[in-house]
Amino acid sequence: MKYKTAVQKKQKMLIRSLSQVGPIVEGTLSTVRRICGNPGCRCRTNPAKKHPAMFLTWKENQKTQTLYIPVAHLKEAELWSKNYKRLKKQIRKVSVFHKKLLRSK
Repeated sequence: MKYKTAVQKKQKMLIRSLSQVGPIVEGTLSTVRRICGNPGCRCRTNPAKKHPAMFLTWKENQKTQTLYIPVAHLKEAELWSKNYKRLKKQIRKVSVFHKKLLRSK
């Protein structure tokens, strides 16, 4: 009986951890170097001086989708993306735990 309650406690703890992740967004953040529209800018003459731009990419219906992330929202997007990856790991842990339970029955 103690084994069953210990298993139930672990199961509850794992499932509860799923709700504590916070805001999420699916996708990967990447930096792209771009040329701006200003004809006198240094980015036109020196390729090493291109301006960085952040994008969030993800797959949707087998196609890559891209979303520009303004600098003002970069920290938020990074956090949400990390939270999504953390959530996926937690889901994997719960799934592995449940598979072990099913095998033992």
